[in-house]
Parts: sequence; C-alpha cells; structure tokens
Amino acid sequence: MERRIDLDNLDLDQAALLVDQRRRRWSAAGITVARITWMDAHDGWPRPLYENRRLVRRPMSLGLELDGTGGSAWIVLYAGGWADVDLMVGDADPVAEYVEPATVAEFGPLLDRVSDRL
Repeated sequence: MERRIDLDNLDLDQAALLVDQRRRRWSAAGITVARITWMDAHDGWPRPLYENRRLVRRPMSLGLELDGTGGSAWIVLYAGGWADVDLMVGDADPVAEYVEPATVAEFGPLLDRVSDRL
C-alpha cells in the first residue's frame, strides 16, 4: 500500500512565483536558473520530473538549479514542508542542508541566502 504524502503544508505554485520574481535579479548578477522541475505525487515510483507544470496533477516537489560565477546550487522544495539544498562554491567541499520552512514566504529568504553565495 502506498503511503499518503501530506501535501497541504506549502503551495508550490506560490513558491514558483518566488523563483520567477528573482530571475531578473539573478540574471543581472550572472546567475542562471534552469527551468523549474516538478514531481507529481500521483505518479508511481520512481517518480519522473516534469518541466511543464500543466502535466502535474498534484505537486509533490519543485526543484531548481542555480549556476553562478562562484558556484552552483540545487534546491528542492517539498510540499510537505521541507527543502533540500546542495551547494558547491569554488574549491570548498559541497554543503548539503535540510531546511523546514513553515510557510512559502520563508522560501524566498532561503533562495536569497543561497543565491548570495554564488
């Protein structure tokens, strides 16, 4: 029996808007962002990633990759209320971080903190 995932904590469409609001600033700073990827909770395992939001019935996660002159970051926000961040800056060891934003609004400062390192 498949475990039901609680997806009521964070609205991933609102989180995608926070990403879009930062694209111009990131571009001006030399940071590129790949298209947002989506995972659908209705799909079986392994769940595929989609770049087209319209193909996702019940968003489980959104992911993005940021590439700057100083490094790269991979961020995945899960609707259940957590985010995984992987950061590689210069010659430093990679950093992995687990964050539990209580609201979508807290995702914006996380994006800013990560992008500022690039």
